[in-house]
Amino acid sequence: MQELRVTGVDDDGTSVVCEGPAGRFRLPIDDTLKAAVNGEMTGGQTELELGADLSPREIQARIRAGATVEEIAELTGAPNHRIKRFAGPVLLERSRAAEMAQLAHPVRGDGPMHATLADVTRTALAERGHADTTEWDAFKGADNRWVVAISWSVGKSRNQAHFRYAPGAHGGTASPIDDAARGLLDPDARQGLRSIDRSVDEPLRAVPVARGPVVEGVVEERAERPAQAPAAAVGQHGRRHPEMPSWEDVLLGVRGGKNG
Repeated sequence: MQELRVTGVDDDGTSVVCEGPAGRFRLPIDDTLKAAVNGEMTGGQTELELGADLSPREIQARIRAGATVEEIAELTGAPNHRIKRFAGPVLLERSRAAEMAQLAHPVRGDGPMHATLADVTRTALAERGHADTTEWDAFKGADNRWVVAISWSVGKSRNQAHFRYAPGAHGGTASPIDDAARGLLDPDARQGLRSIDRSVDEPLRAVPVARGPVVEGVVEERAERPAQAPAAAVGQHGRRHPEMPSWEDVLLGVRGGKNG
């Protein structure tokens, strides 16, 4: 095995220039070389002990597309800390995109809204009576464009809405992808805004029926009556109107001096 000596870096900064008994050599500065310098390669390892034969570039591509460190570790069988070594820069990129997307202007049928996506989301959740438990994330979709994911809790469930984020001047734009995202932008979607008024919605309860006295073998059944009015009322010109007999008095014939 010949020994090489690093003499510098080439003009474009992408390779290390080495010299040895056989001449000069150029060694690309790629992820494998970086891993070797960082002490992550031993012996004849060529794929950083990644059981699924994923290169560092492939790991970063999967992380950029929305995969988590734990998912990649489970797929490859490699420890989390080895995956994090390559996932770190990409996760920072995703975090920055999610942060910038909050300032984007949501796009509805009539064009971009004046409010930001963060303000619209916060207002929509408040109107629905949901607490602001939002978490923001971003990843690259199949078309290599940014997708921002907003998730929030409602009771024990976790909801999520997705927008296609286009960076640009004044915050860029965010177009809804799924129904949950469109619902956040719909001013007429007011699920769960009001509690039910039981005093209005409850069915009327039946009024107990009272039984009256038995008269000549007939049983009178009637609903409860309101309290009787005073015996006499004063009219417009100060005259007292005659007292109206009660229903029992009519049946029993006790009014007007007629006792049977």
